[in-house]
Amino acid sequence: MKKLAQFNSAIREYGYSPVDLTIVFTAAVLIGFVYVLAQGEHAFVYLLSNELPVILALTALGLATAGLFHNGVSVKNRFSIVWLGYALGVFFWFLGELTWAVYAIWYSIPNPFPSIADGFWLAGYVPLICAITIQNWPFREFLLSKRMLTVIVIILCVSGLLLAALIPTTYASNVGQNLTSVVVGLAYPLLDISLLVVALPVLFLYGRGTFWRPFLFVAFGLILTFIGDVLFNWASLNGTYYDGSYLELFFHWSYLTLAYGFYLRFRSGTGASMLE
Repeated sequence: MKKLAQFNSAIREYGYSPVDLTIVFTAAVLIGFVYVLAQGEHAFVYLLSNELPVILALTALGLATAGLFHNGVSVKNRFSIVWLGYALGVFFWFLGELTWAVYAIWYSIPNPFPSIADGFWLAGYVPLICAITIQNWPFREFLLSKRMLTVIVIILCVSGLLLAALIPTTYASNVGQNLTSVVVGLAYPLLDISLLVVALPVLFLYGRGTFWRPFLFVAFGLILTFIGDVLFNWASLNGTYYDGSYLELFFHWSYLTLAYGFYLRFRSGTGASMLE
């Protein structure tokens, strides 16, 4: 009990709520357990695979939108523009999830890749990259320092190694057969890397504050999205992906962490000082 109390105290010191974190962690574990236990129930796991992302994306969208209106909507306010970018990005991702679900459930087309859904997902990266860039603009001198450039190079190298280990042979064998799938599939990890390059260095700025606390979970959500995209593209091009695959958990957990990050930002208020 004493160690638990110390842990809770440390969590609160960084501005987090142990109850909130417990809820998020429990939801993530519960989703994982359901996936494990439902593998034999093909009809159920098919519906779960296609409906759950819509619900999670809608939750993240609702919290991002709440943050937008909570801070006020104004083109002259940088925070408002940042929140608008987050809300638009997650809105496009929600449309992607919804369109995929319509293909899979309404038209009974499993794994509709590539499709219109990919257009929505890819479009969502534009406002997200813009939002993070604008959010980080006050720290541009620090982000262009040698230390941060080193971090960016490391991010690119690690991401490149992961791509090199999982994808190239699969893409090479599919270029002549399905060029569209190769191009669309490769766009995801490349855009994910672009997001990580502008997002992750900010985590080295400060270890706490109304700016850093929610951004930690947003960045973690983007990392999970990147891992999920790499694994999904590899599995799709190899013909091993199926609805209800364990790799989908990375996308579900990503929406959970993004939603929690947006919730923290909404709860922190208007954020006149992001580092307070």
